[in-house]
Amino acid sequence: MGRPRELTGDERAELLRQGYRPVEIWVPEAEDTLLNARLSAEAERIAAADQTDDVTGWIEAAGPSEWDKP
Repeated sequence: MGRPRELTGDERAELLRQGYRPVEIWVPEAEDTLLNARLSAEAERIAAADQTDDVTGWIEAAGPSEWDKP
């Protein structure tokens, strides 16, 4: 999959006229070994926290809020 084709000046002007604006999105490289190692370590910390932290007990102790009432 390559880059999408570039817009012509007329196409760009028409989209701008319709209220669209250009946006550039940067995403991490999925093949980056350092990124994958960091994600794995974070996933392990999350899994361990689920077993060590009693978040559910705290939520139940706090009780329902006004937002939870029908």
